[in-house]
Amino acid sequence: MENESMANTVFAIAHSYRLAMRAALKANETGLNAMHVKCLAFIEKQQSCTANDIVNHFHRDKGQIARLIKEMLDKKWLNKSAHPKDKRSYLLSLSAEGKMLAARITEAQNHIQKKMQKNLSAEELQEFTRIAGIISANLEGAGAAD
Repeated sequence: MENESMANTVFAIAHSYRLAMRAALKANETGLNAMHVKCLAFIEKQQSCTANDIVNHFHRDKGQIARLIKEMLDKKWLNKSAHPKDKRSYLLSLSAEGKMLAARITEAQNHIQKKMQKNLSAEELQEFTRIAGIISANLEGAGAAD
């Protein structure tokens, strides 16, 4: 029963976080989804970013990432330019609109993080981070048979 409780807690936190982010970003109005948010934040932090970088970082299917990038290009959140070293590839960067959206995402994440940390001591936050890191490491590469 304890394992079920732990899984329920993880799902509840993830679900609450996702709902808070959607509300803060007015995601329904802008057409944002969780992968848009993750990709925009990832691209913003990269010196140079290719579709393959996104595939490798998020461990997602190439087709899914290609569709996601096309959608973000159509929404004018991204710019695409020729890769100077690899003619088969292209570099992605945030457009002016993408930069504004990324700034809104960062602001929303900071606000929600403060809300999540409310009523927790520095020691409790440190312990939570430590334990969550262990749980995450335990699940890395884990298959159904583990």
